[in-house]
Amino acid sequence: MDILKRLFLCCLLGCCSLFVYAQEDDFDVPGEEDDVEVADGDTIVLSEEEIQASWTPEERWVHHLCHRLDSVLQRDMYTTKTVKKGKGKKARRVTTTVKRGYRVGINVFDLTADSTIYSHNAHDMFIPASNQKLFVSIAALSTIGSDYNFATDIYTDGREMTDVKKLYEIRCDTVMISDGTFTVNVDTIGVTEVERNYLKGNVYVQGGFDPTLGKDAVDYVVGKLMALDVDSIDGVIYGYEPQRSQVSGSWFWEKHPSRSFPSLLYKAMCANGIAFSSPNAYASLSTPRDIDARLVTSLGTSLTSMLRRMMKNSDNYYAESMLLNLCDLRDTDHWTYNGCCQQVRDMVKRAGASPDEYNISDGSGLSHSNKSTPAALTSILRYAYHDKKIYEPLYESLPIAGVDGTIGRRMKGTAAYRNVRAKTGTVSGVSTLSGYVTAPNGHELAFSILVNSVSSSTVGRHLQDLLCIEMAK
Repeated sequence: MDILKRLFLCCLLGCCSLFVYAQEDDFDVPGEEDDVEVADGDTIVLSEEEIQASWTPEERWVHHLCHRLDSVLQRDMYTTKTVKKGKGKKARRVTTTVKRGYRVGINVFDLTADSTIYSHNAHDMFIPASNQKLFVSIAALSTIGSDYNFATDIYTDGREMTDVKKLYEIRCDTVMISDGTFTVNVDTIGVTEVERNYLKGNVYVQGGFDPTLGKDAVDYVVGKLMALDVDSIDGVIYGYEPQRSQVSGSWFWEKHPSRSFPSLLYKAMCANGIAFSSPNAYASLSTPRDIDARLVTSLGTSLTSMLRRMMKNSDNYYAESMLLNLCDLRDTDHWTYNGCCQQVRDMVKRAGASPDEYNISDGSGLSHSNKSTPAALTSILRYAYHDKKIYEPLYESLPIAGVDGTIGRRMKGTAAYRNVRAKTGTVSGVSTLSGYVTAPNGHELAFSILVNSVSSSTVGRHLQDLLCIEMAK
């Protein structure tokens, strides 16, 4: 047994020596460099400070921005609510923190670096409200161009004619007859012939749904018609819009200025001494009519001038009019409302967005059937940014934070003031904001913040303002 014990102790001591020698091999020898090899599958854990030390200034900025945006989102998702508990003298008010009841989607794209830097539900579908106007305006600028005119043409198929109108001078005498009753004797005592100049034919107003038509336009056309030097018209003023058969009965057609233009023109001509062969001589054509006629005059409003009011004031008539002009109005055999919508869908595809992330129902954004993802919106903003002919007029038309338009009272006294240019959107339960902002490092950002199922638009605007301020500072 003694021999066995000694053999066991010798083996144990030998193993310990080997272990010590192996441990000593792991120690660095002063003055010597140690080549460390990391085998596949091994993990090196670095501290947060070590990771950040290796970042570029741009990477560090993105990290801190994302952290701030997360903080805003998490903070604004909760609110305090004070409720009364108990009755009588034992009643007390208790303040609790509750989660806000809304959905939010956010996407922030760095246009300078050409990369997405922040997203939250960025590929979920939301109702965009008037952010829909961004889709329509970018589609218009990319297809028909900023120089496009919303034209209204005035034609006539009539001929100036002259004839003689006889004016009779008569004398009326009242005479009592034998039975005591009275009778009137009418005698012609003279005849005067007056020359009459008149237009034999109709006047046609071929419109392009120009929403700016008003009194000035009416007065201008009346002046041109009176220059024909006629005192009457034996015909009718016809108004025709190629789209009427498809949008008739909608809020847009019922109140659009182009619908009332023929009647206003008729009344103004009557007021200026032009007589018509029949009362209320104005009507609308519901189907196209071939017009073998000469052009009297034209009116036109440029797309650029319309774009400013459409975006700054979020004018729904202007937006719908712009959508309806995306197809050739002169091609009455092929013009369709859906064809105009297809022009917008095609632009979304060119911008690189997925067709599954966008649905168009109208041009104004009033319909809840319009759908978009935040990512789709930043895609079209990026598309516009890289085309000078689109970007410059679009950028100039967008409301400026704290300055004008629908965000003219927002974000004052912050880094976003005069910096953010964005389109708002508000319908029941919806508040949206998408546009551009310049970051403090000079990078241009495109962003989209879509808030749905919100109890108050004020809540949505508050969140949007906080996020924009973080992007700007």
